[in-house]
Amino acid sequence: MESQVTMTEIARIADVTRQAVTNWRRRPASAPFPSATEVTQGAERFDLREVLDWLDVTGRGRNADARLDAPSVAVPGDLDLENAVVMLALRGGVSQDLAPLTPDQRVALAEELDPDDQYLLSDIRSVAGDDGLAVYVDELLAAAFGPADALDRLYASRAAQGSRGLTPEMVGLLQELADACRTHLGPDNVAIELRLDPRDRRVGAGFREAGGAADRSTLRHLALDGITSVTLAGALVRVVSAVGLSDSEALDLADDVAVDLDVNQVAIVLGPASALCDALPPAGSLHTSRRKTLEGLGAEPLTPALSAAFKLPRGLWREAHRKSLGIWVLQGGTASARVVVADLSARDVDPAELASDVLGALQQTPARAYRYGLSVESTFVWTNTSYAVVVPGVGASEHQPAEAGTSRERLIAASLVTRENIAGFDVPIADGTGLPATAARRLGSLVEGRSPLMRIQSGCRIKGEHLDPTGSLRVLSGDASLAATFIDPFVAAEHYSHAAHTEPGDVVFAASPTPRALVDEEGGSLVAYPSRILRLEPLRAGIGPRALTAAINEMATSSEWKTWSVPNVPRAQVQQLEQALGGVLDHLEALRCHEEAATNIITNLIQGVAEGSVALGSPTTERKAG
Repeated sequence: MESQVTMTEIARIADVTRQAVTNWRRRPASAPFPSATEVTQGAERFDLREVLDWLDVTGRGRNADARLDAPSVAVPGDLDLENAVVMLALRGGVSQDLAPLTPDQRVALAEELDPDDQYLLSDIRSVAGDDGLAVYVDELLAAAFGPADALDRLYASRAAQGSRGLTPEMVGLLQELADACRTHLGPDNVAIELRLDPRDRRVGAGFREAGGAADRSTLRHLALDGITSVTLAGALVRVVSAVGLSDSEALDLADDVAVDLDVNQVAIVLGPASALCDALPPAGSLHTSRRKTLEGLGAEPLTPALSAAFKLPRGLWREAHRKSLGIWVLQGGTASARVVVADLSARDVDPAELASDVLGALQQTPARAYRYGLSVESTFVWTNTSYAVVVPGVGASEHQPAEAGTSRERLIAASLVTRENIAGFDVPIADGTGLPATAARRLGSLVEGRSPLMRIQSGCRIKGEHLDPTGSLRVLSGDASLAATFIDPFVAAEHYSHAAHTEPGDVVFAASPTPRALVDEEGGSLVAYPSRILRLEPLRAGIGPRALTAAINEMATSSEWKTWSVPNVPRAQVQQLEQALGGVLDHLEALRCHEEAATNIITNLIQGVAEGSVALGSPTTERKAG
């Protein structure tokens, strides 16, 4: 099993840039650069040993330990990832190299490690005769800082390219939630049972023991992390993934998990928000199935209960970044009168804070204050008129009342802003002379037809008495004279369940009294009529949401929105233009923040000096406002 490396991997091994490797091939040295042994999908590959010998002879590169690090970067061209994990699990559990051993000796070691064939023995029998794989695994572990690190390096290699799973942020969030569940149940002598993609096994990093009901592959991965498999009837945290399943399959899995929960057991079920959180048609089979599950949760003592339900932000699943995930936290053997719910789809989430909310939900403390969640009656999740478990926008309020304080305190707070430097901003541009010009379109033509390039959605007329500055669901308007406000999500669910909610990147616009638009970067908001929502796919539409918003704000003059001119941006420039405009907007926001703070300094400086709470010193005085 020969190891081959790409140009990028050579750069990693030598600790240089890829351009440096390209230069090495072009420029003469004391020895010619090795020739490529093959080309796979347009990428040249080189023999690892020849590359390492060349680095030694020429002295090129900045990594003195290139030979030591190479096995963790390079992989044999025909490496089977799962077989490599199997052999690594054997090597990580014993204290001797596998390469010198016979196939029978390798199987004998596996029998000692896994006599009951829970995770390894039968798998080793199928790969025991692969001497090349044994050599590779020995070298991989030697180059790593232990079995767990070797596994991480394997998954960071070319052999694992294209693999899908949860993002590191999602894994970290689940780990925090699992730790909170462990704290509630123990925290000592609590095992974890993972039913998810083995690549995401770091969720169980805080545990020492694993429930034996997990699948073989997961137990194998956990063994490499030093987590031993045990058969327990006691405290257990289950983390179950329904990600990638259909809504029907996800609900069936959640129901099965709930039924299997015993006393002193907690389950975290991760799945599509469309099944676990969002509204379902009341006459449909999915709604009936979910309602039946929820009705049975916590109805009587010693039955499983739904303790918390959260709709998560997008982008936490690699395979579908635009698809939202949801979480149910289930607790066995307890009658629950309350459920903590939160729509986090448009919020920045601190995993530790959300874990604290989960701990409070499990403990069912009446006086508990939640960072994100809102405690509701357990029956609400299946009886509310929005037909959603997590009503859009529900949760603790993000906005807090401004602190009063003294003039001096307000002066100090403002000066902490103005003392920070504002970074310079530049836009890299190139001469576009000679590039073909594209004709602008009318907005009306982009939203019409059977396959429109943009879709338009009306806003919702909302009664002023229903608006609530302490609510957690934003209400946006394109009208510059109307500031963004809020509404209680339960009020919205009761009175405005028909209203469309924005998605991240939607453009909210108003045609009168003055054309104006804004981008909702977060999504999840209601839009006040007569403002409308424009939803577009930038590459199809030939323009992104930021550019479209700027075009409306800067060029539209008529109240007839269908006549507005919309630039047609070359496809290759759409995303670059959006990124550039994002940088401009961030710079403007920083300037506005400094301007507001400077204005506050003027006001509070005058008031503070006049009332005697602030005194100005000389320019050399060390004690400044901040």
